[in-house]
Amino acid sequence: MKIHKCAFCGADILPGYGIMYVKSDGTVLRFCSRKCFVSAVKYGRNPRKLAWVRKRQK
Repeated sequence: MKIHKCAFCGADILPGYGIMYVKSDGTVLRFCSRKCFVSAVKYGRNPRKLAWVRKRQK
């Protein structure tokens, strides 16, 4: 069983959890929560500018 990383925040996603989003070009994006999914896909936010994201660089 493979543990995936969230495409937005970098959190670990256990098998059976999260959201898998497939873009029209075939790229697969996996998200740990609805919050990450909406921030990335709907709003197009940059994860480095958000305080709650683990991927954020200081």
